[in-house]
Amino acid sequence: MIIRVLNRNYFVQQTIPSEQGLLQYVCTNVAEDDGKLYRIVRIPLPEVTPELVRYLADIFRKERFRELVQYANEGEYLQVVTDCGSAKAKSIRERLAESKVPLKERLAMGEKLLERLILSEVPAFFALSALDDTHIRFTDSLDCCMTFELDQLPDFEKAGTADVIRQVRVVLAGLFRKEIKDGKLPDLEVFLKRIEVGAFRELLPLYTDYRTMAAELSKLEEDKLEPKSLPFRIWEWMKAAFRFLKKLFFLVVILMAVAYLVISVRNFLAPTQHLAVYNQVGDLQIRNETEAAE
Repeated sequence: MIIRVLNRNYFVQQTIPSEQGLLQYVCTNVAEDDGKLYRIVRIPLPEVTPELVRYLADIFRKERFRELVQYANEGEYLQVVTDCGSAKAKSIRERLAESKVPLKERLAMGEKLLERLILSEVPAFFALSALDDTHIRFTDSLDCCMTFELDQLPDFEKAGTADVIRQVRVVLAGLFRKEIKDGKLPDLEVFLKRIEVGAFRELLPLYTDYRTMAAELSKLEEDKLEPKSLPFRIWEWMKAAFRFLKKLFFLVVILMAVAYLVISVRNFLAPTQHLAVYNQVGDLQIRNETEAAE
C-alpha cells in the first residue's frame, strides 16, 4: 500500500489501529532510501478543528520540531506525517532486555533524551506521546529517536509541560530501576523525588541538574553497584551493627563519666552539715579533750 502526502509517497509496512478509531501507518519513504521510519495518522475531516490546523501550522512554521514532516488534506482525511528516525534504532525496553547496559550508557541515554526534547522544542503533545520505553529509541551511537503515537492528536490541548516532566521521571526511573531497587543510587532517588514533588516547572533546569548529577554518577565503579550475595550482605549488616554498638558503648561510658563528675562536684559544693554532740550516753559521762586536760 502506498500513501501519498503532497509530493511524497510512503510505503506502508504496518497498519496500527487504535482505540480512538484512527488508523496509523508505519512507513518508509518510497523515493529515498534514507533508512528512516515514518508514522502517518489519518484523521477524518469532521474531527479536524481549526485549532488543530493552527497548532500544526505554528509548529511547522517555527521549523524547530523537524520530526513533523508534513500535514495535508487528502480526500476525506487530514494526514499527518512524523519522522521516527533510524529503522535500526532499538527501544529502551529492547536494549535493557537484550543485554546488561552499563550505567554510564544509561546515564548518557537519559541525557540524550532530555537534549532531544529541549533542542528540538518537542511540543508537549508529541513529547508525551513518545515518552515510553517502547517509543524512545537509540542507535548504536546513542542518537535518540522517538516514535510518536498520534491517535489522540485531536486532543492535543490536553497535554502540558507538567505532564511531560512527570512522564520524564517515569522514563528515567525505568532506566535505573535495578539500582533504585537495590538502593545503590541515592542521589538519583533524591533527584527523582524532586521531580515528583514539582521542583521543576521547565525541562531546561531539570536537564541542567540531571547533567550535573550524571557527571558525578558516571565516576562510580560499575562493580561496586553489583548486588551482593546474601551471606556477604549479612556480614556487612553484622559489621555495621558492631560499629553501631561500639559507638553506643563509648557513648554510654562518656555519659557515665559525665554523670560521676557532676555528682562529685555537687557533693563537693554542698554545705557542711553540723553534727549533733552528745555529752552523756546513759550513765556514761563523755568529756572532750579540753575537759580532760583540765
